[in-house]
This record gives sequence, C-alpha cells and structure tokens, in this order.
Amino acid sequence: MNYYEALELKRDASESEIKRSYRKLVKMHHPDKGGSESKFKEISEAYNTLSDPSKKQEYDLKFKYSRRASFESTFNNFNGDFSQMFDDAFNQSAKGKDITIRIKLTLEEVYHGTTKYIDTGSNQFNIKIPKGIHEGAKLKIKGKGLGHSLNSSAPNGDVILIMHILPDPDIIVTNGDIWVDLNLPFYDMILGGSFEVSTKIHKVKINVPKNSNPDKVLRIVGKGFPIYNTDQYGNLMVKLRSSNFDLNKEQLKHVQKIKDLKNE
Repeated sequence: MNYYEALELKRDASESEIKRSYRKLVKMHHPDKGGSESKFKEISEAYNTLSDPSKKQEYDLKFKYSRRASFESTFNNFNGDFSQMFDDAFNQSAKGKDITIRIKLTLEEVYHGTTKYIDTGSNQFNIKIPKGIHEGAKLKIKGKGLGHSLNSSAPNGDVILIMHILPDPDIIVTNGDIWVDLNLPFYDMILGGSFEVSTKIHKVKINVPKNSNPDKVLRIVGKGFPIYNTDQYGNLMVKLRSSNFDLNKEQLKHVQKIKDLKNE
C-alpha cells in the first residue's frame, strides 16, 4: 500500500496538508457513517506513519532508494560517463544508504542508561543507550541500513541514531550538575542538620550547616548527572529556600526571647 496515495497526497506534502487530508478522509470513510472499514484502516495506518517525522523519513527512504526507483532515476538524470556510473554502482567500497532515526529519551533514561527497540522496516534490533549521553549525540549501527540500489553484493548502509533529551520541568541539569531547591523552616536552617533531597532519579542525604541563610547553595560533589563516556558524575547543587510555616503563640514567645537575647 502506498501511504501517500491512501491519503490522496503528493510525496512533497507538508505536515499541515497531511493532517488536513487525513481529517477529510476520516469523515468520508468512517464505518459509523457508512464508510469502508478496510479503507478506514488504510487511512489510519498511512496517517500513523506520515504524521510521525521519524517514521515518515524511514518510509520515504525505503521508496526513494528502492532498486527500481534508483535505477530509473540514474538513467533519467544521467548525463555523464557510463563507465563511471557502473564503477560507482559496483565499486567494492560502495554501500547502501544510511537511515537516520531520532531517539527520544527521558532524563531518567539518560541517568540510568536504557535499551531501545529499533525497527527500520527491514531490520529490528535492540540498542543499548549508555548513561549520560547528551543532546544531539549520535550512535552508528553498522550494516543495519538500506541495501545498495544497484549492487546487491555491496554491504548495507548504517543506522544513525540521534539523541533528543526530553525536557523535565522538575529537574534542571546544567553541564552535568543537577539543580534543586530544598525548602526548610528557618529554625532548621539556623540549627542545621541532615536532610534528604529527593528527585525523580535519586535520593541524596545532605548536611545543612548551622546558621545557613535562604538562597545559600550547597554543592554535593559527585551526586549529579553521569558524564558521558566517563566514570564521573556532576554535582548536586542544592539551593536552600525558606518554607512557609505557622507558629503558635507559645512558639512565637520563644522566638521573641531569641530576639531579645540577640539585642542584649
């Protein structure tokens, strides 16, 4: 099935054109409105692929570099030396086309490392993503790409995985350092003590020094994000915040005594 034909689109259709055509055809062919169930499934399958940038790229690559399309394109656009053309096609060093796939990762997956299932259509495999990998990093899996369009004995191309780290509103990471706020009542900042800092990815016990002030930043070395391709970790940067509290009359009396002693 040709996904573009299923959605009545040209191959250069934009994202908005894909959405618009899908909505129109769904209304026309929905089974609840007397439409064909098989046609409705074709439309849904086509949209599921063409609306996803990585799936669309993979789908376009398969068709663009299929044997027949490449062979016709070579001859239709050929304006050079035939011997050079066949040298390129059957050169021992030639290989098939590469496939580029964008991988989305959460901060938890980056912190611990993870395994992703990859399906290129012609190849399916698991790939281990190392911990600490950074935005835009590339991993190459050799021989899992497309076959050569003219030389079946040439090796397949490669699969290039590009990492995209999804932002998290609850965790701020800068150059391997994790920044968090710790809310404490004023008396805990004055007296100091041991407290637990909890994030989505880990829990860390920290010591707050006596007479600490709000907005003071504590650096806990080695408790941040893993540094890619090393055994090292960044730091945990804890900013102290004064939490809201409500003292009763008796407690306020003690605070007043402390103030009086300070003034004396």
